[in-house]
Amino acid sequence: MPKSNSPLQCLGLILAFIAVFSLCGCNKFKSLKEWAGYPTVDDEEETFPPEAQQETVMIDGKPYVRSRNPYWLTYPDQPEYVYVEKGREFVPMQQRLIDAIARKVGKERGGAKAIPPDKLQEMVKAEVDRILREQGLGGFVSKTKGEKAPVEGRAVAVIPDVKDTPRSMEGVNRTLAVSLAEALRRQKNIAVSGSDQVSQALAKAQVAGKITLPPNIKTLGDQLGVQGLVITKVIPPQGNSPGFMVLEVYDTFQGNKVQSVVEPAPAGLKADAATQFAQKNALRVGAELVSIPWFGRVDFVKEGKVYLSLGQNAGLKAGERLKVVTPGKEVVNPGTHAVLGYTADTQTGELRVTELLGATGAVATPISGGPFKPGEKVKAK
Repeated sequence: MPKSNSPLQCLGLILAFIAVFSLCGCNKFKSLKEWAGYPTVDDEEETFPPEAQQETVMIDGKPYVRSRNPYWLTYPDQPEYVYVEKGREFVPMQQRLIDAIARKVGKERGGAKAIPPDKLQEMVKAEVDRILREQGLGGFVSKTKGEKAPVEGRAVAVIPDVKDTPRSMEGVNRTLAVSLAEALRRQKNIAVSGSDQVSQALAKAQVAGKITLPPNIKTLGDQLGVQGLVITKVIPPQGNSPGFMVLEVYDTFQGNKVQSVVEPAPAGLKADAATQFAQKNALRVGAELVSIPWFGRVDFVKEGKVYLSLGQNAGLKAGERLKVVTPGKEVVNPGTHAVLGYTADTQTGELRVTELLGATGAVATPISGGPFKPGEKVKAK
């Protein structure tokens, strides 16, 4: 009998391994080297962008699709996306509700296929808003799988509240505002107004009363051309009450407060503690600012072109379609004077962005509506 370790058999095994690696592809070979502990060189790294990843793969003759992992935010070390058998992909409850309403609306209107997709989407959103309002949950509809915000960037400003902060704490409060602005500038999709711009806006706005009143927030937003404001405050200890450091996030479209971040202030508060507080909460504040609904403003109109007071600083791109809107009115209970909400915005026209004027300006041409006036609000179409 020939020996099992004869040179001929060894050569055959080597050729077989080479054939298997050739059929599997170099990426499989690279994975095997990594698994075995061999270093890989940089030129073997995959260079295609994430959006080019294959959405459907075949495994054992069955199609598998890329689906969001329902355990991604629940358990550590879980990937955001996984491949599952087609038809078993994860569908969030919000999307199930929307799909069910789409079937109902389509059935009542003579079949969903007979309704244009854009119109059907508007009808479904209106029905979802109605249901949520009846349940006392407001008109918020979360984004479904694969849906991206029309415009991702946000222009914001940080303003120290000097009216509600005692004179002894003004220096610490200004340090808090400057530290937060610096931390926000390092975040993606956020453009922060400079301190000179903030000072000029405060002088022009001529704020009367508390700076946090909705009309003042909207006026400051118009002066600065931002979608969000962060008002900083430092409240010193009084008697048995502890002091606080406060960051308040406001939406300048309606002048509403979106979120507050509060932390007890130690006795003898110094600037270092304010800086640490700002840096520790910058990511949280940034997330709140980016989630504020995007909108812009008409700066002026000349020779049939509409000039907007925002550009790359707010993530705007050439070709974007914008709708010109009149903000909804506040609904107040006449008995309790409590604010119940706002009526829907009224669309008065539509624009298409044709040119960006650097970071803070853009040019658009009217598609419908007009004539438009300075100060009118625009939203993503």
